[in-house]
Order: sequence, then structure tokens, then C-alpha cells
Amino acid sequence: MSVYGEIISPEYDRVIRKSLVTQAAIGLLAALMLDGGTMARVVGVAVLAFWLCVAIVVLRRPRKPTSLDLAVIRWGFWPVLIVAFLRQGCT
Repeated sequence: MSVYGEIISPEYDRVIRKSLVTQAAIGLLAALMLDGGTMARVVGVAVLAFWLCVAIVVLRRPRKPTSLDLAVIRWGFWPVLIVAFLRQGCT
């Protein structure tokens, strides 16, 4: 087993990959919008906030994640993005 697998549970791999793909797609679409970069900034802030939260979740339970931990990493970007969007006033 690799050193990575001894420090952080392999259960995190699948959900982190799915979350990265989702964020890459949303980030690309936001970057292509012709709004002067407003949506790109909103998505950038949401991505940063989300990964700080993921770091806290992983640091709290690196070896035995709960199903809630995995769900937060997999689906948690959407609520963070919605809050960032509403907070920016992009309505």
C-alpha cells in the first residue's frame, strides 16, 4: 500500500474525482460567459471555499470517513456555489 493510502482513506478518491470533474466543467462554463469575469470570480470563490471545507473534513477523519463526509465532498459544491452566487448579487 502506498503512503497516501496509509494517511488518507482510499474512499475519498472516488468522491474527490467526481467533485473535481464537476468543478472543472462549471469553471469552464463560467469562464466562457461574456459577463466581464463576474461568474468566473464567483465560481473561483466557491471553489476555494469548498476545498477549504473539504480539507477540514479530511483532516478530521482521514482514515474512516462517514457517509456524511463523503456526501459533503461529493455534493457540497452546489450549496457553496449557490450561496456565493446569491452573496455576489448576480441575480
